[in-house]
Amino acid sequence: MYLFLVLPYYINWHYGKAFSDIQNIWKNFFNFLYSFFSIPTLFSSLLSPWQRMQETYSEHFSIEGTLGSLVVNVIMRIIGAIVRSVFIIIGIVSLVLCLVLGIAVVFIWFILPICIIYLLFQGFNLITS
Repeated sequence: MYLFLVLPYYINWHYGKAFSDIQNIWKNFFNFLYSFFSIPTLFSSLLSPWQRMQETYSEHFSIEGTLGSLVVNVIMRIIGAIVRSVFIIIGIVSLVLCLVLGIAVVFIWFILPICIIYLLFQGFNLITS
């Protein structure tokens, strides 16, 4: 008897409050990953030197010093671009994974009561047969 009184409250909670809470949690995960990897910042500083490591040019012009500084600066920019590209790729993959897992969780949460009722009836069929 009490089951029939609780059932409407459960359905209201399952498809109302809990559903919106799952969406908020999913949005929080997505915002965390977006902020953690800071993909727009990585794109804007893609060709900056790695950890601001660069060689300063000397005040006195010399071919060796200028070319040496140029080579070091180019290498640091290439290393910075490679590392930032790797983090951009990891960030995009994690955002896509979060999106796919979030959609899967919402779908599973949506059909979970139907699965429970189906398994309950299957259990009764196995007991009675």
